[in-house]
Amino acid sequence: MFTPDKQVKGLYKKQLKMNNVWVVKAKQRGINKPVTVTLGRVDVINIRDARRRAKEGLALLASGINPNQKRKAELRAESFEGINLEAAFNGYMELRADLKPSTKKSYQQVMARCFGDWFKHPIKEITRDDIVKKYNAIQSRIAKRSKRPAKANPRGLAEAQKAMRYLNAILNTYLNDVDEDGNQVLPNGNPVVVLKDKRMRTILKPRMRFLKRSERENLYQELTISFHEQYDGKIKPKEADFVFLLMVSGLRFDEARLLRRENITKSTYTVTDTKNNRDHTLPVTPVLGKLFKRNLSDSEWLFSGRNGKAASMSNAIANISNATGIDFSAHDLRRTAATIAAEHNFSTDQISRLLNHKKKDQTEQYVQKTLGMIRPIVDAIEADIFGIDDYEVEENALR
Repeated sequence: MFTPDKQVKGLYKKQLKMNNVWVVKAKQRGINKPVTVTLGRVDVINIRDARRRAKEGLALLASGINPNQKRKAELRAESFEGINLEAAFNGYMELRADLKPSTKKSYQQVMARCFGDWFKHPIKEITRDDIVKKYNAIQSRIAKRSKRPAKANPRGLAEAQKAMRYLNAILNTYLNDVDEDGNQVLPNGNPVVVLKDKRMRTILKPRMRFLKRSERENLYQELTISFHEQYDGKIKPKEADFVFLLMVSGLRFDEARLLRRENITKSTYTVTDTKNNRDHTLPVTPVLGKLFKRNLSDSEWLFSGRNGKAASMSNAIANISNATGIDFSAHDLRRTAATIAAEHNFSTDQISRLLNHKKKDQTEQYVQKTLGMIRPIVDAIEADIFGIDDYEVEENALR
């Protein structure tokens, strides 16, 4: 049932079972057919607002525009603009189910840290100028916050470049997408390319730091002393063992930290969570055999922490660096292992297999890594670090 308004022709109060609603009912110019436009519930919209909205709707109909179709187009546009950075990021992560957990965690942390204030912004509104300002802002923020001197690259440059790599990958997945009306989701393309266009994304200088022989000897002595009963320094035995393992194996930080008890035998230990997703098996030397025995427990992890989780070891490198006065990172130890191997005349290919780098040459894919290839390298590294003659392990070494 329609009850006409007394003042505005074409405005009606429509009676429904649950609630009465205001409607506009009139012909659209050029179309000889009445159009009904619902304005809203009577108990929500007062008569004054209903009349104002009715006049707006009637004006559109008189000009040949259907208010219902106009509203649908606006809703589609709102939905299109609603593809904000947060939604785009979540969509990208769903598509990239193949990413390692550590990589997913890195994406989440970097995106939240660097683009958290952009999460509600429609991605099509991110401009090239926005990218330039954000790129510089990330570097500036880290440079001001950090008290440590810059190493191979200006402070904050690596973080800014990683953030932009992640954002570039996310936006690229929407580069060829269109909405229901055929409009491009990114009508102006991927704005991150401005960094390339303006040559702002400089090549990062690789870090070359490794421990020289004198530093290795001093570090070895300090770590060994930390096992003595009379030692009252800040280095914990578990931290010392963790650094020893990094020194002699060339493993990455998390590869060593997340070693599982089930993957350690008397003769080998296997890293399953590797950067290239390929299991990496290494021989257990006498020194490492004692190290593993000291740390193995009922936990599933070699280096166990609280609540059944793997220890974070987040302070291990910093504590030992401060105690010894030798500034180094976990990756510096990885470079040190590779450098020692090179000093003992092992080839780049042999060292690559020790470090479990990805193969680049097709022929190399036919040459599979064996323990026999790696054992001489790890023996030589241990001998160099521990000062062991003829690769024989002293009884008191790391007891």
